[in-house]
Amino acid sequence: MGSFATFKLDNVVDDCLRALVIVLITVLLISAPSARAQGLLGVVPPRTLDPEAGLSVILLGTGIPLPNAVRATACTGIIAGDRLFLVDTGRNCVVSLAAAGLRNIDGIFYTHYHSDHFIGLGEILLNLGIAGVDESISVRGPEGAREVVAGLAATYRLDLGYRVGHHGDKFGDGVMQPTVTEHESGVVFDEGGLTVTMFNVCHPPIVPAVGYRFEHAGKTVVVSGDTQVCPDYAEGARGADLLVSEAVNSQLFVLARALAGRSNPRQAEMIAEGIEYHSDTLELATMAQQVGVKKLAITHLMPSIPPTDAAEARFIHGMSELYAGPIIVGRDGMYIAP
Repeated sequence: MGSFATFKLDNVVDDCLRALVIVLITVLLISAPSARAQGLLGVVPPRTLDPEAGLSVILLGTGIPLPNAVRATACTGIIAGDRLFLVDTGRNCVVSLAAAGLRNIDGIFYTHYHSDHFIGLGEILLNLGIAGVDESISVRGPEGAREVVAGLAATYRLDLGYRVGHHGDKFGDGVMQPTVTEHESGVVFDEGGLTVTMFNVCHPPIVPAVGYRFEHAGKTVVVSGDTQVCPDYAEGARGADLLVSEAVNSQLFVLARALAGRSNPRQAEMIAEGIEYHSDTLELATMAQQVGVKKLAITHLMPSIPPTDAAEARFIHGMSELYAGPIIVGRDGMYIAP
């Protein structure tokens, strides 16, 4: 009887220890800040950009409007020497910036005015203001930029008053009032060895919709914005060392539509319509080959797949048969050199 009782007691102790270990691991996992959270808390040290460096890209938002825990929405960082420019400012872009240790922004370029491409602007400006940045930031885009920025300014009017009233001149309220310039297609920026050209793309019925061509230190990076494959897009991307393009895998999207159709037919119809004005992966690969793109990076992934090797391989299935260069499936926080 004694040995049996001891055996039962030992089992209970073992079970308790196992339960305690599970609890401790769970607590650690919950309490340990992610890389993104560390950035917000200032644990990630500020990254110093090298003024002698060339042109490169950091993907800060590779997702779409549907919520995704590991993908912010449209936001691409262009690094030219020691300067950082953003193409679009989607939801949670500010978190990606913090996680990368990037603190200063030298300008913003907008491709079009779907909200998933600009909704993060207020968060970015607010955090720059909290950091004491007081200079107005430059915002450029096609027609509509002034309306978007004015709308966000109106949204933050009460908040700005509270913060200035509380913190005085310690809060950089100047950054909350961007300098906005609306452009037609053509060269929109030419300073310090960096030339930026805006070109029209095809995202009907959204007009205007544009992409950007960045040229610096002998390299060219093109960012597509949202677009179908079309002649204007092809010409804008011609000869790029790196093309950062949105893409939809139409086959996967059809599956997503079928799943949505079981419970939400209206959403299924919207998914089907979403295919119509984005770049099909196979059409994109064909275009990139035809216009001499040297490297292709995919962002704004539709559907918004998990960042795993298997999912990414499925997303770009068939593209390598049509395009001879490297294909990179974007993940938030990824640096890419042309």
